Amino acid sequence: MNYRGITNIALACILASAASVASATDEALLQVLLNNKLITQEQYEALVKAQTAQAATVPAQAGSEKRLPTQEEGLLEVLLTNGLLSQEQYAALQVKNAEDKAKKQEVKEAKVTLADGFKVKSTDGDFQVQAGMYAMVDSAWYGDSDTDFSNGTELRRGRLSLAGTVYRDWDFKLEADFAGTTQDTGTTNNVTVTDAFLRYTGFKPLAFTAGNFKVPFSLEALTSAKYTTFMERGLPFALLNARSLGGMVSSSGDNWTGAAGLFGDTVTAQNIDDEGSGAAARVTYAPLYQKERVVHLGLGGQWREPASKASSPFLETVRFRSKPESNIITDALASSSITTTASGNTFGVSSGRLVDTGNIGGDVNDYTLFGAEAATVWGPFSLQGEYMLAEVDRETGNNLGFDGYYLYGSYFLTDDARNYKADKGVFDTIQPAKPFKAHGDGWGAWEIAARYSALDLNDEEVDGGDIRDITVGLNWYPNSYVRLLANYVYVLDINGGMHDDEDLDIFQVRAQVTY
Repeated sequence: MNYRGITNIALACILASAASVASATDEALLQVLLNNKLITQEQYEALVKAQTAQAATVPAQAGSEKRLPTQEEGLLEVLLTNGLLSQEQYAALQVKNAEDKAKKQEVKEAKVTLADGFKVKSTDGDFQVQAGMYAMVDSAWYGDSDTDFSNGTELRRGRLSLAGTVYRDWDFKLEADFAGTTQDTGTTNNVTVTDAFLRYTGFKPLAFTAGNFKVPFSLEALTSAKYTTFMERGLPFALLNARSLGGMVSSSGDNWTGAAGLFGDTVTAQNIDDEGSGAAARVTYAPLYQKERVVHLGLGGQWREPASKASSPFLETVRFRSKPESNIITDALASSSITTTASGNTFGVSSGRLVDTGNIGGDVNDYTLFGAEAATVWGPFSLQGEYMLAEVDRETGNNLGFDGYYLYGSYFLTDDARNYKADKGVFDTIQPAKPFKAHGDGWGAWEIAARYSALDLNDEEVDGGDIRDITVGLNWYPNSYVRLLANYVYVLDINGGMHDDEDLDIFQVRAQVTY
């Protein structure tokens, strides 16, 4: 057989397998054939074009002595068998093809989704990362006959987060709030760390968490502010230590959760002497857990030893105080740790906080929190309530007890319901059955709600104040990411403290976006 016959056979082999084994017929292989003068420059260009389109086929010449590749064979093996490639060229091209396939596989490993935030996930599920954010802009107006509370607008929360998984068993989250913290003189827009933790889940059903995160206590506290029914949590939330540095062991099933941990102080706390420490635990159980049919029960406990103060006489204190379920509220009152009345009672004075124990004296050894929680969802209707008790143990003077509770109901005017996560023991995002569309029949989800809330900070000589209020709200969820809220808060009664017997009503609105 002459040289042209061999060339034609090679060309026929390549063209016949271009569609089925295009990955093998790459530029490197064609370049080798061109350098070996097995194909002409014109044939090389035609093959490159055919490979790109993956549609070129040329029948082999009749009577050829060299066979064509089968569907199962690679082109390189056939060319080697037919003597059109040397063993060295075959080995080099095998390595090149393996590298190309690896690069293509790496490209296919990552899958990006936008439906549930910006998430990147490997195809094997071992790695994933999600960037998130949420922002809440509030405005509030106050009406009071005694204290001049200031109307205002603020960025209530402005958070960016990065969360994900490494090698399937290691979860992490880092979240920072650019809205800062609220001081007695108003809101300061300093960056603060909210969540910064690492969690190991390799010993299922156990999980081990370390870092700065929410202490396991209270349904209202553990439910993200993105998903709470009202703009602010209930009055008893003032008794809690929400986030701390520490370690926790947790577990969960289809309808239950359990968690317990040891904690230090907050991530931003800085003490010259010993920092505060404590322990917390929570269990939840959902005896009924169906779609739009839920019964939730929970119990929690928390023990804390206050931080040592590096000032004479080195006595530990604790302080409880609360705003009237509105965060913007401020007034001209200067912050005071403690004030003594003519009757010998003491209370605190701090801007915007209607009840305040001040720094409790008597050298506080520790304090203990007990909490009971319950919630139910029945279609569009839901009920939720909690009771909390704080007992303060002092070295000098009688021990103290403060308590609070709330109860609220909500009802969806649309075909929607609250979204409960039984394996986490919290409520989650609302997903409207018919998201709002400017040109369509979707109106999003509409919810009305009413809450009664109380907090009693009076006991023994401490006259922090006993407050009760009612909040009514209207929520509109155009979609899962946007929410508009309007709340009206009416303070029913204040007994004791700096704002004894004052009347106050509040109207406030919020625009919220989460992603």
